[in-house]
Amino acid sequence: MFSTAHAANGNGHLFQIFWGSDPVVKLTLLILISMSIVCWAIIVYKHKEINRLKESSLHFFESFLRSTNLDELLKKQARAESPLSNIFRMVLGDMNRKTPLAQIRRKVERAVDEEIERIERYIPFLATTGSSAPFIGLFGTVWGILAAFWQIGRAGSTSLAVVGPFIAEALIATAFGLAAAIPAVIFYNHFVNKIRLFSRDIESFGEDLVLRLEREYGT
Repeated sequence: MFSTAHAANGNGHLFQIFWGSDPVVKLTLLILISMSIVCWAIIVYKHKEINRLKESSLHFFESFLRSTNLDELLKKQARAESPLSNIFRMVLGDMNRKTPLAQIRRKVERAVDEEIERIERYIPFLATTGSSAPFIGLFGTVWGILAAFWQIGRAGSTSLAVVGPFIAEALIATAFGLAAAIPAVIFYNHFVNKIRLFSRDIESFGEDLVLRLEREYGT
């Protein structure tokens, strides 16, 4: 019971400091909170999206390997949603048996690049948060310390009761900056690694597709 009451009191104290803080510090904290919320939304979304795209791409690749006719596969996979099926449709959608191999390669490379860019969407925001949030928090810290010195000069007192709230504001700004940055950096590196491995599979499929088209269409 004591720990619960203590935690509740601590949370209430944090809210008290936030609502009673300097407008600049309050704005800094709101920016950091907003960045953190967006980061966590991206983290959850990208985790689900990458897993879903990898699974659907695996299903399509198995169909691609089993297929004996690419035109039939194109009809069967008309509504499939995966990076590999998107590349397949983009390349085969407007080509014929007279299309030069060099043009096919360019189409495949362009389609591969577009799919990788689509998978990487929103990831840069994690890097931006990871690199900028600590400095935004530091700005709030510096501002809080300046406010503390200003209050000391106005009150003519260096007692903890006078400067304590301003120091608390300053430290909270730093804590919020780190709280936003640390998960962003961790998951940015995690997703970059997963996307790099996935990109290799996509590029490998592009090469397989070119070889298959060359063999089947005789381009």
